[in-house]
Amino acid sequence: MIMINREDELNILDEVYSSSRAELVLIYGRRRVGKSRLLVESIKNRKDALYLLADMSDNILENLAGQVPDRFVRFGDWEDFFEFILKCDQKIIIIDEFQYLYNIDHAWPSLLQRWWETIKVQTNKKIILCGSMMSTIYRISRGYGSALYGRRTRDIRLQPMRFKNAIGFLEGYDIEDMIRIYSILGGVPRYLEEIDPTLSFRSNLSRRIMDRSSFLYNEPMNLMFEEFKDPSPYISIIQAITGGHRRFNDISIHSRITTSSLPKYLTVMERIDIIRKENPIAGNQLRSKKSLYFVSDNFYRFWFRFMFPNRYQFELGFKEEVEKAVIDGLDDHIGRCFEEICSQVVIDMGLIRPQRIGRQWGTIENAPKGRNTYEIDIMAQNSKEVLFAECKWGRNVDAKQLLDQLRTKSMSVDVKPGKKIKYLLFARGFKNKLKDICYDIEDLQDFYKNN
Repeated sequence: MIMINREDELNILDEVYSSSRAELVLIYGRRRVGKSRLLVESIKNRKDALYLLADMSDNILENLAGQVPDRFVRFGDWEDFFEFILKCDQKIIIIDEFQYLYNIDHAWPSLLQRWWETIKVQTNKKIILCGSMMSTIYRISRGYGSALYGRRTRDIRLQPMRFKNAIGFLEGYDIEDMIRIYSILGGVPRYLEEIDPTLSFRSNLSRRIMDRSSFLYNEPMNLMFEEFKDPSPYISIIQAITGGHRRFNDISIHSRITTSSLPKYLTVMERIDIIRKENPIAGNQLRSKKSLYFVSDNFYRFWFRFMFPNRYQFELGFKEEVEKAVIDGLDDHIGRCFEEICSQVVIDMGLIRPQRIGRQWGTIENAPKGRNTYEIDIMAQNSKEVLFAECKWGRNVDAKQLLDQLRTKSMSVDVKPGKKIKYLLFARGFKNKLKDICYDIEDLQDFYKNN
């Protein structure tokens, strides 16, 4: 499959390859996000590059030697390996899944550190380290005091694609089905490749996601076992959050993890992009006591909400019943994802150039208990203006009523005097569309079709 929408990352790698100095580059990100595909694409027309793929086998040195083309090479130990890197003709050396080398030999990063001091002085070679096991990557490469800390010349974290880029995989579908698919699979290229454009959305859901023989059927659980020796506490946390328990104490209660132990699990999960912590956009981002936790990845969110609780029914053969339950609850799941898509739309359309963008929530002063809280789906601001927006995954939304509600809620937000305030509404459809305020999915389709 052709490379889709990774031009920025390819340009960075081209800069690295053209650099006059030695470079030690770390490329990392969650599995299936397209790191290996990116690297292969970046060297496809180069004869001065060597691509090596690590694994967990006992004879890893023999396997690496066998990947060197056009010559016989033998590595008796890691010293031989690094001496080859120093003296070989290739200018670019890519070591993919390099975290496995650490799992085989914990001294490997220290050996690389020592040899790098020689390589960078004697050559202008580019060593590209690529890894997927995020907790291990942080331990050996990212954390302060790690063997490679401060020695990397570039650091590229490959993220899932934004909506505008991901829809390149979904040509042939209308914008509504694109939103549905993105809400389930997110911007992970390997997942989007599973979608068959000749099938309807419902058929893809049934055959490519919910079928026990499909690649995606048990994917999140497989990744959890690969990332963690004991994934059970992490699974409990995800279940709590997808069940609607987003505050720290609520997560502790529903995951049955003590408040003293919970922070270390949350920190790990934030670090590897399974969950994220959000604060009200208008509050103090560092000290807010109003923090909420969300599952970052759309597919994790979908899978733990719909697939994980129904595993027993799948195994008993009640697939049709589960599919019906998923379809019945899907709009609610998409509603939250639609808010995130609309945040991207605000930026893509240039409706504001935000310094900060996110959700806003808080307490309404002097309001009766039970009605004294508010939540605004999108708030974006810069030095001159503030934007408030509401997003509804509905077809017949009353724009005037929704706008009145948004204006009322925005009055509870402390906005500096003199800033221009803008209001926007997003929905599948409106029964009374307001000019320059309302954007429905036809507007989104027109925009992304022409941009």
